[in-house]
Amino acid sequence: MADIDDRESRGPDHGHKDAVQRQSITVSELEDVRPEAWDRAADEWRDLATAAVKAREHVQNVLHKLPFVWQSESALSARVQLMAMHEELTIAKHESKAAATTLSAAKNGFKLATTWLDEAKEMAKQNHLTLNDDGSVTIPDRNYPPNDPDSAGAARQDQEEAESLRTRAAAALGYAADVNEHVDYEIERIKKAVKYSVLDDLTKRSIKGDAQGANRLDRVLSGRGGVVLPPPALDEGSGDYKSREPTEEDQGIKNRMGLFAGWSPAVLGGPIASKHMMHFLGNSGDPMDIDVDAMLNDLPDMQRNSERQLAENADSWKAQALAEFERTGKPVSMVQQTGWQGWEAEKDSDWYHAMGSYHYNTVAQVEVVPGPDGEPKATIRYQTHVHDRYNWDKGKETPVPALGNVSDADLARLHRAGLAREFDMSGQSEVRTWKG
Repeated sequence: MADIDDRESRGPDHGHKDAVQRQSITVSELEDVRPEAWDRAADEWRDLATAAVKAREHVQNVLHKLPFVWQSESALSARVQLMAMHEELTIAKHESKAAATTLSAAKNGFKLATTWLDEAKEMAKQNHLTLNDDGSVTIPDRNYPPNDPDSAGAARQDQEEAESLRTRAAAALGYAADVNEHVDYEIERIKKAVKYSVLDDLTKRSIKGDAQGANRLDRVLSGRGGVVLPPPALDEGSGDYKSREPTEEDQGIKNRMGLFAGWSPAVLGGPIASKHMMHFLGNSGDPMDIDVDAMLNDLPDMQRNSERQLAENADSWKAQALAEFERTGKPVSMVQQTGWQGWEAEKDSDWYHAMGSYHYNTVAQVEVVPGPDGEPKATIRYQTHVHDRYNWDKGKETPVPALGNVSDADLARLHRAGLAREFDMSGQSEVRTWKG
C-alpha cells in the first residue's frame, strides 16, 4: 500500500527502493566534524521556532480583535488569510523544533564516534602503528632478526595490537556512517514539511512523526537507545475521511467487496487480504497488528534481505559495542537498527494482495559482557518491524483474482464517503539471536 520512493537502490524482482545506503566515512572526514557547528545550527533552528511562536501569537491576537474593529467583505477575506498564516506558523514552529532536536542528536552521535577515533589514534601512536584514512592499519617493518626466538612473539603482538586498533577505528567510522544515514533520513522527513500549508489530518500526522523521529533519534545517538525510529511519513492516500456524501454506487461497491471478502477470500488473494479488506470496510480506522513471523516465513526473499542487511551490519555493531565496553569497563547494551526499508511482497502472494508495498526495519540489541574467561562476549538479538498504511492511491489499480483490476479510485471513494476507513498496520517478529 505504501509508496516506495525513499532511495534508489533496487532489490531483485521486487521493484523496491532500499532505505539503507550508508556512505563510507573516512578518518579525515570524521576529524573534520566539529560538534560546536552542529550546536550552532541547532540553536538557529530553535531561534526560528521561537520567532514562529511569537509571530503566531501576534496573528492570533489580531484574529481575536479583528471582528470588533473591522466588519466587511474585505475583513472576512483578511481573516481567512490570517487563519492560513496561523496554521503555517504552527507548522513552522513544530518542524523547526524537530530540526533543532535532530541536529543536537547528530552532535551527540558524532561526538561518540570522535571519542572512539581519538582512542584509536592514541593506540596507533603508543604501538607505533599507522592508521590509514580508510580505517585499515599498517604495521611498519620492524626488521626483526630472522633467527631471534622473540621475533615470532613480537610479530604476533603486532598483529593483535593492529587488530584491536582496526576494530576501534571500524567502530568510530561505522558509527559515524550510521549517524550520517539516520540524521539524513530525519532531515529529509523534515524537508518535506515545506509543502505543508494546511493543518489537515495528514499534516498533523506528519508533524507528529517528525517530532517523534527527532526525539527518538536523540535517544538512539546519545547512547540511551531503547526506541525504534518512526517509519516514513504517510502518503496522501484517498484524502480526507467522510469528506463527501455517499451514493448508491458507493454502497454497491462496498457490498460487492464485502461479499467477496466474507465468503470468497480466495477471490481477493487469500485469507490475509480478505481480513484486511474486511477491516477497511468495517470503517473503524483502528490500527491492525501484523503477524511478522508469518510474513517472514511466507516471503523468503524478504527474510533473506533482512538477514543480509543484518550480516552486513553485525561486525560494525559488535565493534561499536566492544569499543564502548573497553572505554567504560562496564557491560554494554546498544540498540542498533538498519533503518526503514522499502519492500514489495512477492507477486501473487496473499501478502501482496493484502499489503502490496510496505516498509520494514531490523532492530538489534547488541550486548557485550565479560565472558567466563574474562574476555568480552558479544551477543546480538534482533527483531524485524513492519509498517504500512492500508490506503488507496490515485491512478492505480489492484489486481484481484477472478475480478480483474479493481480501481483504487473506486475503493478510495468509500473512504471519502465515510463507508470504509483507511488504517495503519504494524507489527514485529519474535526476538531472535544472530548466529552469524
